[in-house]
Amino acid sequence: MEICVEIKRRFIRLSKGQRKVAQFVMDNPNIVATQIASEVGRQAGVSESTVIRFCYAMDLSGFSELQRMMKDYLINSGEMAQRKKAMPVSKVKNNVSLDIIEQNIEGISKTFNQLNEQHFEEIVQLLHGTKKVHILGFRQSAPAAFWLYNNLAMLRNHVYFMQHETEDIVQQLTLMDEDSLLIMISLDDEYEDIITTVNIAKRKKVKIVAIRDKKLVAVKEQADKVLIVPSAQEGGATCTIVIFTLLQVLVQAVVSQNPKQYDDFRKKQNNEHKSSDLIAEG
Repeated sequence: MEICVEIKRRFIRLSKGQRKVAQFVMDNPNIVATQIASEVGRQAGVSESTVIRFCYAMDLSGFSELQRMMKDYLINSGEMAQRKKAMPVSKVKNNVSLDIIEQNIEGISKTFNQLNEQHFEEIVQLLHGTKKVHILGFRQSAPAAFWLYNNLAMLRNHVYFMQHETEDIVQQLTLMDEDSLLIMISLDDEYEDIITTVNIAKRKKVKIVAIRDKKLVAVKEQADKVLIVPSAQEGGATCTIVIFTLLQVLVQAVVSQNPKQYDDFRKKQNNEHKSSDLIAEG
């Protein structure tokens, strides 16, 4: 359902009450399609005005438009059910991809429902306003860390990826100061080199954000803000999809702080790359 895809995309940006409405809409399309806004609010545990504000947050004209979309979905889903009955049994049984997609959606939904909303918003502000951003992710966490670095570097200056080499770590620690942000992505055990790097950065009054798959127990939490994602043991491949979804939402949220600023920077970068290519060809 297109509206559900859009709800999931915007979920983290909704208020707590609007999230209740969002979850209710996805779980009970038949009720939303047939009941008035006040009844939907009562069953979702929120006020009628929260239901209306949710509609506006989804860029809908009001509750009537949401109802129309739900009715269209129910009609179309009925048609799809009939088509599925007509499919050969072997084809239906072999459609394993649907189960995988549902597991991934469930993992993403669970993560965002449990996310510390205040920490998320504060991290967005740090990424938008801090002068220098250093991104650390060793071993299993390196691909996610590099993805975040690559996407932020297309939007702003002074973004650095910390390679797992002593010389590079030392060099970047030298650059860090009170105007720096260190983002640590940790999807496996935190080894001594990571702990040492974070401790040194902390002593230099660097702001620290941790994205990890579990809360620390044995050692004191050094990060100022923490976001928790599923562990590889708990979620398997879903863990990878969730972390990249979370990072993508973070980047989009940063861009929303000043779309023109980031669009101008991206265009400038593209023009510089084009000029470099022309010089190289000449």
